[in-house]
Amino acid sequence: MAVSTSAQLAQTGTLTDFIEDLAAKYDSRPALLMKLGFRYQRWSYARLWEQSGRVASLLQQMGLARGDRVLIWGPNSPQWVLAFFGCVRAGVIAVPLDMRSAEDFVRTVAAKTDPKAAFISRVTPRGDIEFGVPELSLDDLEVLCIDQPPPEPVEFDETDLVEIIFTSGTTGDPKGVMLTHRNLASNVVSASQFVSGKPSDRLLSILPLSHMFEQMGGLLLPLQAGANITYATSYQPSVLFKTMKERKVTLMLLVPQILDLFMKGIEREVSRQGKEGFWRLAMTVAARVPMPVRRRIFRKVHGQLGGALDLIIAGGAPLSPELGAKWEALGVTVLQGYGATEASPGITFHTLENPRYDSAGRPLPGVDVKIADDGEVLVRGPNITPGYWEAPDRTAEAFVDGWYRTGDQGSFDEDGYLHLSGRKKDMIVLSSGQNVYPEDVEATLNKHAEVVDAVVVGLPRESDVEVHAVLILEDPLQAQQIVARVNDQLASHQRIRGHTVWAGEDFPRTHTMKVKKGLVLDSITQNDAETETAPASSAQPRQTSARGVTALIVEVTGLPPAQVAPDRSLESLDLDSLGRVALLSAIEAELGVYVDEALVGPHTTVRNIEDMVASSSANGAMPRFPSWGMSLWCRLVRGALQRTMVFPIVFSAYRLKVTGAENLSAVEGPVLFAANHTLHLDNGIILRAMPFSSRRRLAIAASDHMFANRIQGLSIPLLGNGFPFSKEGNVRASLENLGRILDNGWSVLIYPEGELTVGGPMKPFLSGTGLLAVGGQVSVIPVHLRIDRFGKPSYLPLLRRGRVEVRFGEPITFAPGTAYDEATRTVETAVAAL
Repeated sequence: MAVSTSAQLAQTGTLTDFIEDLAAKYDSRPALLMKLGFRYQRWSYARLWEQSGRVASLLQQMGLARGDRVLIWGPNSPQWVLAFFGCVRAGVIAVPLDMRSAEDFVRTVAAKTDPKAAFISRVTPRGDIEFGVPELSLDDLEVLCIDQPPPEPVEFDETDLVEIIFTSGTTGDPKGVMLTHRNLASNVVSASQFVSGKPSDRLLSILPLSHMFEQMGGLLLPLQAGANITYATSYQPSVLFKTMKERKVTLMLLVPQILDLFMKGIEREVSRQGKEGFWRLAMTVAARVPMPVRRRIFRKVHGQLGGALDLIIAGGAPLSPELGAKWEALGVTVLQGYGATEASPGITFHTLENPRYDSAGRPLPGVDVKIADDGEVLVRGPNITPGYWEAPDRTAEAFVDGWYRTGDQGSFDEDGYLHLSGRKKDMIVLSSGQNVYPEDVEATLNKHAEVVDAVVVGLPRESDVEVHAVLILEDPLQAQQIVARVNDQLASHQRIRGHTVWAGEDFPRTHTMKVKKGLVLDSITQNDAETETAPASSAQPRQTSARGVTALIVEVTGLPPAQVAPDRSLESLDLDSLGRVALLSAIEAELGVYVDEALVGPHTTVRNIEDMVASSSANGAMPRFPSWGMSLWCRLVRGALQRTMVFPIVFSAYRLKVTGAENLSAVEGPVLFAANHTLHLDNGIILRAMPFSSRRRLAIAASDHMFANRIQGLSIPLLGNGFPFSKEGNVRASLENLGRILDNGWSVLIYPEGELTVGGPMKPFLSGTGLLAVGGQVSVIPVHLRIDRFGKPSYLPLLRRGRVEVRFGEPITFAPGTAYDEATRTVETAVAAL
């Protein structure tokens, strides 16, 4: 049976056209976000187009030309996306690498592709690998490209290669799947007809962009819909859940293993609270009511997931119907599909209108799928790879009469839904969505002199599949040691989790001497051979996703690792108060541990910090800050109070002159106002001098000690939308709160001197000014209050009216990476010059 949908596919074009069209259509809408420091940095669709062009220009000026290859080896981030699209626009072929790739695999890929450059991150686990080509830091990419002109136009068409995705493996011979503009663009068009997406979607990206599932479903498709994508700073659960709450995430791409872990975590908490009976009843009731009611029933669960998650795309491995039904009962729709890297990757999928968990879905528009006589699933369409990089023999083997041979067994039901019945090939698909090629592991095993022969199979273990080695050995007692040594040479997902010593002299074989793996697997499951468990130590990954305290100190200080000794104090490492804030923020982002600043001072040692993190004794919730000052009712009341009380008092006390007000309309979005602090009525004077369009969404940073008084704590937000900001103590929490205010589109007024000096002279600005200016990534408008005549009395001059001029300067914008001290001096000079 065959299902053909080719007639439904429209013309697609190139990915360069795709990016340019998105920039024109969605312009200033946020496309990519990541929390760098104390606030989320945003890349709009227009900025994505502009900066990817600068990356393309940088590559061109380095001498790279159409068809050259460039490695991209780093974690998910906006910079990864800029590098990828920069390659696209320069006509350069991207070669993405998984962060977890084994060193031998990386070396093999580099040797096969002969790259002319490499994008590398500070956290890339490169070991002692040297590529011998120019390396570009993903972390500093925007700084590297800041002065680049627009790129030179590159002539290419939809048949040109965009990227080469290599299959995982270490000791084997990885295959490089070539994907063209037509492959990727056509899959975007066809998949969006099944799940169109919408601009209000907010996606959290956690699966690797080096894999096609995330690259298509978690990047290209959301961008096609005008949605925004947030990249997590860490994959620690506490950080992910915090990010989901802050961003109100609505959509995620997950492999079934993670979905299962989430569900088991929820069920463990239910069991811990002794509410299993209520849980079973709620699940039964939920299956019979509409989605909004289900979300209401399980509102506490949704609160932990951010409160807005309503769609999960599952892929990379089969999703069990039972697990899918549980998530649907919670009020979260789960859609699953079927694909392959060679298909860019989508082949079949489900629709929002009719999600099913018992099949792989129906073929996407433009994709033809048929079942061969032997039951193999064959695919044809514009999304199918032209072949493997510099491997014509492998390409020929993968196709029959123009149809791609998936290696999967399947059948269609009467409604046109594809049902997969197993793998024709021996590839092991883990529940994490990662693929293990047995021949790679077997080749490593067979290199050992003690191994006579070895077979690797996928052994079902509850909801997962175990990479299981079956060994014929000279000395069976050496099995555990051999497996441990081999695991040290394999990538984490390839490692052997269990092994069996085969009792016979040889494996059962076909007449062509191929091992009958089906019989071997049957023998294992029937306990015909002695089975042991692989040593736990060898099954552990060599690296964790999170770095330790020492590595984070090295990153923050820039010191060599050898100088960061356990007994050294933070002061001796040149970590001042701002440096300590940066370190504790990095610990929270990377390790998911909140350390109270009150417990950390200049004499705190590296060992002290490590102990706090290890014991979590310093953990606590980030302090909460009142946000009612930004609510609609308070804004209405504040506007009335300002017009009827604050502004009349200011008018009675001072004659105002305003200059430079036109500079306020020169910027869009939230800005940082930096003013000298010279009068008791500074806040009221500046508010009165601002046009309504600027003050209507303005928050004023006030010293946190003022909020200790309950009356002041109520009046400050009510009259001027003041919020507490700590100059000492819990600075990090104050920065987080300020970041949230900016993220919500509110401008902020600060007094960088840190204290009031009636009449002046202006004091030096605090060093944190530069941190706010650079880390906030907003324009800074300098404000200067010039006193032409003092009023009497100075606190509230109602006896003699004073004269004050409020001067607004031109906006200042700081490039990423600007030194904080330099930014502080720039702002101070600008305010003084007014």
